[in-house]
Amino acid sequence: MKKIVFLTVACCIFAALCTHAQQRGPREKQTPEQHANRMVERLNKELKLTEKQQSELKTWFSESFKQREKSFAQNRDNREAMREQMKKEREAMQTELKKVLTAEQYKIYQTNEEKREKERAQRGPGHPGTPRHGNYPRN
Repeated sequence: MKKIVFLTVACCIFAALCTHAQQRGPREKQTPEQHANRMVERLNKELKLTEKQQSELKTWFSESFKQREKSFAQNRDNREAMREQMKKEREAMQTELKKVLTAEQYKIYQTNEEKREKERAQRGPGHPGTPRHGNYPRN
């Protein structure tokens, strides 16, 4: 009787672990507009943006993400060029946010970004959303 109960519990645990591991599937590819909307929604939730700020940021993010897709398509095989492009895009985004957001909103934004960066670093290499450093194997 004990063996049957043990085997049943072991099977249930195994099944639960297998289904949990499979829950996170590949993300569906978003259009630049969808990505921009998601980004503005997150910023609005964190910073309580005005309608004007939301409109300006949606337009800017949408154009930025369209340009990013083109750049990635051109530099797909050149990692160094992609890295440089990403650096330029981050700087452009910071400049745009400084223009659109109030000083207080921008300070909150920076604080939240620092928290997110620390969380990504704590997850370690190999987790989605974590930048690769060193010679870790690529998936």
